[in-house]
Amino acid sequence: MDAGANCNLPNYESKTPLSAAASEGRTEVLHILLGKESSTTDVDGCNEDGWTALIHSADRGHLECARVLVEHHANIDVVTTNGATALWVATKRGYNEIVRLLLNRSTAVVDVPVGGMTPLMVAAAYGYMSIVQLLLDVSAKFDAKNADGKTPVDLAVEHNHVNCKVLLLLRQQHPLLYFAKAGDLPRLMAQLEIPGVSVDERDDTRKTALMYAAVSGHTHIMRHLLSHGADMHAFDMNGATALSLASGECRALLEREMLHLLVRQGKHQALRELLDENDNLDIEQPDEDGTTLLMTAVDSGEADIVKLLLDQNADLNAKRVDGKTPLILATEGNHLGSKAYLEKEALFREKFPLLYEARSDNVVATRKLLEAGAQVDERDDDGWSALMYAASMNNVGVLKVLLDFGASIGGSDKGGKTAFMVAPNKEAFVKLILEQSSSELRFSEQMFKGAIECDPKLGKAILDEFVIERGRYNLEFRELDRIYGKGEVHESALYSIMHLDTAEPEAKEAVKQYCLQHPMIRRVLQLKWEFFAQRLYIEQFLAYMLLLMSSIISGSFYQLDEAPRNVLKELENFFQPDWTASPIPVVTSIDGTVTEQVDSSGFRLAFNVWLVTFVYVIVAYAIAHYGLKPKRICALSKWCREGTYFGLVKFIVWGDYTELDWSEQIPDMKQWKSYAMKLLFVQSLLWTAVLGIPLFAYIATRSDAEINASKDFIQMFQNFILWLAALYFFRWEVKEMMGYGTRNYFTSIVNTMQMITFCVILFFYVPCQLQIIPETIVARQTQLVCSGLTTLSLWVLFLQFLEIIPSAGYLLPMMKGLMRDLTRFSILYGVFQCGLTCCYYILFQGKIGHESMLKSFSTVFFVLFGQLDQVLEAIDSEKADQPLLYVVGYILLMFHCAAAIVLLLNVLIAMMNVTMQMGLENARIEALVSYAHCILRLELSLQPQERLEMIYIIKPKFLKDIDPAMLYSAPESSITGDELPEFAIKRQEANKFRSIHIKNVVQRVDETQPLIVSASEEGAAARPNAVGILNPAFYEKTTKSEYAPLVEIPDNSTVQFQNDVKAALTTIKKEHAQQLNQLKVQIAELTKSILDYQATTAPSGMVSM
Repeated sequence: MDAGANCNLPNYESKTPLSAAASEGRTEVLHILLGKESSTTDVDGCNEDGWTALIHSADRGHLECARVLVEHHANIDVVTTNGATALWVATKRGYNEIVRLLLNRSTAVVDVPVGGMTPLMVAAAYGYMSIVQLLLDVSAKFDAKNADGKTPVDLAVEHNHVNCKVLLLLRQQHPLLYFAKAGDLPRLMAQLEIPGVSVDERDDTRKTALMYAAVSGHTHIMRHLLSHGADMHAFDMNGATALSLASGECRALLEREMLHLLVRQGKHQALRELLDENDNLDIEQPDEDGTTLLMTAVDSGEADIVKLLLDQNADLNAKRVDGKTPLILATEGNHLGSKAYLEKEALFREKFPLLYEARSDNVVATRKLLEAGAQVDERDDDGWSALMYAASMNNVGVLKVLLDFGASIGGSDKGGKTAFMVAPNKEAFVKLILEQSSSELRFSEQMFKGAIECDPKLGKAILDEFVIERGRYNLEFRELDRIYGKGEVHESALYSIMHLDTAEPEAKEAVKQYCLQHPMIRRVLQLKWEFFAQRLYIEQFLAYMLLLMSSIISGSFYQLDEAPRNVLKELENFFQPDWTASPIPVVTSIDGTVTEQVDSSGFRLAFNVWLVTFVYVIVAYAIAHYGLKPKRICALSKWCREGTYFGLVKFIVWGDYTELDWSEQIPDMKQWKSYAMKLLFVQSLLWTAVLGIPLFAYIATRSDAEINASKDFIQMFQNFILWLAALYFFRWEVKEMMGYGTRNYFTSIVNTMQMITFCVILFFYVPCQLQIIPETIVARQTQLVCSGLTTLSLWVLFLQFLEIIPSAGYLLPMMKGLMRDLTRFSILYGVFQCGLTCCYYILFQGKIGHESMLKSFSTVFFVLFGQLDQVLEAIDSEKADQPLLYVVGYILLMFHCAAAIVLLLNVLIAMMNVTMQMGLENARIEALVSYAHCILRLELSLQPQERLEMIYIIKPKFLKDIDPAMLYSAPESSITGDELPEFAIKRQEANKFRSIHIKNVVQRVDETQPLIVSASEEGAAARPNAVGILNPAFYEKTTKSEYAPLVEIPDNSTVQFQNDVKAALTTIKKEHAQQLNQLKVQIAELTKSILDYQATTAPSGMVSM
């Protein structure tokens, strides 16, 4: 070039140096050829076909070469001899970046066709979606047709390019949506000005222009659409909104606009739900005028939303462009509610900086305030502490700081809410509490209930914190009285375990494994058994024995052939007996003759048995009721150990507790309690003998005539006792029903059966026996049937008393499974039973055992139990006269025995065997469950005052002489107007005991003194000032061996390892599935490429290059 060489001389391929360099992608050569000022190189030089260097670079895809040529003013619109342009060539080759470069310089040849094919048609035919987008953005004709009359859409459909087809149809049918997608604001604005065009126009997929702009990231388009009222809440056919499709700045813009729109529309609840679901929403994002969400709420007069935003720590000091703050806006607009909230919040942040920083999740500021001496348990005017604010906002960092500084997790606000109740993630909150402050943890039943509902392991972890190991063999329990439960039974730890609010069997089994067999809960069960359950169980057992014996004797005494009795006449005969009268003759039902049916010896024996039962029950019940109460049995044990017999009698009669030192720890107290119980049992036998022997002697000296003369009165008296015993249990069932709730009570079949049985005895059977309901209304046979059924029902219900026996208690839950097996078997066997009954009746109708369909049914049924005599007799009777029936009968009998006895009974045995095996595996834990159910059922029948009397040996003075209604009423100041009625009721029930405040009663100085709890207190000086005595059983040491696990708890490390392995395998499977899908896609693309290559080199109507 320096020597004057001709730079435009072509070679043998008709390429100039510039064209050759552009064709080979030699950018540096192009710079040399075009860069010098003395260069004579023709940038638009072409060969005989009209191909320039720019067309060569476009054909080969050399973007940098094309950029150099364009920068040196190469003619973009040059057309070759066959009509091709650089744009057309680049489009055909699919070089979208070169197409973009060329379109940025010139769009003059965008619709120039080659062989009738425009660049847009070529791009659509080859499936170059990005090039289609570029061409449409410069207004390429999307409705042009080639020589075959096909448009770009037709070509895309013909060659199965779905994306190109969708894009072209969008431009053709929904230009507004296309302009939004392309980010073309001028044409979008022009489109919106056309009459009938809606800003919320939708395509076939239900997408709007706002969605397309959000996906494409065109914030300027979104602002314009939103200013025209575009619907941000619209859903496409997949349920997606513009917000869910947006990202980056577009998402932030939509979030801001959505929040401002909700505020302006006053949708308080929707805004609350949105903020709860999206923790990362920026409520401080201002618009173009600097208006924040809080300012919009103030301007709109939405006081409730102002309060909501302030609770989310909205900035009070933010300023608009005009310098106005939210408070100034509230004052100018006379929004009194918003102004009050703003002033209150400003005062709160000034007065309680620790609480505000805790709510704002400012860990550093919270720590600095605590280090500077701020009170960690400081509470605001509503009773909320810093821990409650941090828990409600799930501010984990602040929670850790507060717990490090000894924040108390107990206590509640004025509405009864605790930190656990306001925590959104209760499982994480419990774990954090256990990690940070286990040594100072106070038991909270609400937290425990929520923990086991989240994960039973959390419940076990909480209980573990209250068990203290003393040496190698002993255990002590902390907070045992709280875990025992001082309030309502429904709010106790035991009730929460036994009535878990879930329908999943796995969760209930896990609670049994992790919580019910925990040493703490088993100790609670021991205490409840000792305090009240043992006494109530013995009382009910004794009363039930009297009820059962009275029912049996009543039915046995009631003779079918006796004439109706006149109760008033019997009473007269009893008080003025005629000893010379003979027994009343009765008419037999056989021949109408008069005979005497008086079994004096049997009646005397039955009456003696019933009288023994009656006397023992009365004596033992009285001794159990008064002797087994916690205060008496504890005091009795001390007297048995230290006192004299005279002192014991004095204690039993007057019950003097004042001379005993209740704070004294007695190591062998359990043994002396056992001894005291044995003493009470001996006393019951002794007093039964003392009272019973004279009665038995009196009866033994009476003649048969005297006994028979008093028979009717004795029956009447015995029926009256039956009625009283049934009334006793009916009363207990009513109390239990009130404890459980009517609906929950009757969900149990046992409860329903009990209530029906006792009601029948009370209101039907005994009134019939006493002739209150005459026999003219209820026949004797009906009364006998009623007596038999009630006696059977009472025997079945007697199984409940086996719940506390370890060797039999586990069988009761197993019976439910066995009954289910029997039901399934009955359905299967019922088909065979009905079929065989019909067959036997047809073959042997009228024969013995088959006189009727019902008798045939009974005969066939008893074959199941080996009763073949009647069937064989019926078959043998046909041997002589009808041999065919004889043969068929034996074949039928053999099939019957094989199917019913061999096959079906073995199926039943196998089913029951599986049920038994499953039951035996968990036999010990199921026995504990039955035991716990028994105790809980008894506890539900107690009054709250009774439960308190068992917890305290001597109640605190502030609990004495208090109206129970006052005892369990919350202070009026603790109820706020914001509290829902159902929550208020629940809270009052939950805090019945703990809501006892000294300000509710007349104040005394000593009422604020601590209870005597153990000898470890500074007892001697403190005891005179103590106001009450907690039951010493709460502080007894126990051995570890008493609470050995009943079933093995799965090792957490093993379970965790297994879960990790499962998770790893799942991840590997997903990755393999993804790789397989990718491989399938690649194979599909490769197959498509091969098919395209095998097809013609150009689509129909295209000129080949």
